[in-house]
Amino acid sequence: MISIDDFIKNYSVYADHARVKVHSQVESDSTQYPLVSIHFGNPKGPTLLVTGGVHGLERIGAQVTLSLLSSFHERLAWDQILKLMLEKIQVVFIPLINPVGYINASRSNGNGVDLMRNAPITADTDVPFLLGGQLISSKIPWYRGLTVQKETQFVIDTVGEILLQSNCLISIDLHSGFGFKDQLWFPFANSYQEFSQLTELHLFFELYKKTHPYHIYKVEPQSKNYLTHGDIWDYCFLNLKKPDQVFLPLTLEMGSWIWVRKNPLQIFSKMGLFNPMKAHRLNRTFRRHRPLFDFLTHSLASHEMWSQPDYHLRKQIDGEARKLYYGN
Repeated sequence: MISIDDFIKNYSVYADHARVKVHSQVESDSTQYPLVSIHFGNPKGPTLLVTGGVHGLERIGAQVTLSLLSSFHERLAWDQILKLMLEKIQVVFIPLINPVGYINASRSNGNGVDLMRNAPITADTDVPFLLGGQLISSKIPWYRGLTVQKETQFVIDTVGEILLQSNCLISIDLHSGFGFKDQLWFPFANSYQEFSQLTELHLFFELYKKTHPYHIYKVEPQSKNYLTHGDIWDYCFLNLKKPDQVFLPLTLEMGSWIWVRKNPLQIFSKMGLFNPMKAHRLNRTFRRHRPLFDFLTHSLASHEMWSQPDYHLRKQIDGEARKLYYGN
């Protein structure tokens, strides 16, 4: 597998099987870094978008995304079944949303802006002080910024481009955070409002549970944890999706205390709070999320099984889903 540094320099290597798109460039210390997306398959088909590296300090998100991309690309040299699947679906990777943050080992981008607080959307109720997004100073974490950053616009434009052609999109954004359990969050981050495609989401995860009954993830709305201003995925869902489209934005929060518990000394390291520091734990993390990725691609190839509930099924499922995810 190539490293993130190699990807920045040699992303064109994927052009033999994919459409490689450079949206724009960001600069740090007179060096230009490209904002790159890699597109495999049929752009009109159901689409999976895998993203990482929005917070440069959480390097594991970018590393896992690149691991999935590298393996996927290698398979296309021999996997005829995968090639047939890509006639029906599209898979898009953005391994590194925030290259300057990654290079600088910083949560924010080169302008001191937290990209996940930067989208032009405001929470409809109070958010946690500072953590929910602040406009006090770029020197303080979670700074929202006064303008939409290039990296934020890159993600928004990529999602918008996908939804111009595809009627079904699942995005999964890879992060690491505190906790002993890996979590899968769905919208909203800006509101306690119920997710408006809860039926489709519930059917999707019920299918996942039946397929992987011993899966490792805790699934819940982000609002169960905390609210924020400026969430990119909230903005995309509320502003880019047409009424007849299915869009499930997911966030994978890898529980970083899993790694700290195994190696307590890494708590004294800035990187150690958010990333596995031992090589074998890094490799284990790469393996850990591959079944989810495989399920995502296959479930999109058969998306009719969960994305098109009729009126009667929707009426039945809505109550179950509300009780499960919102307790009412």
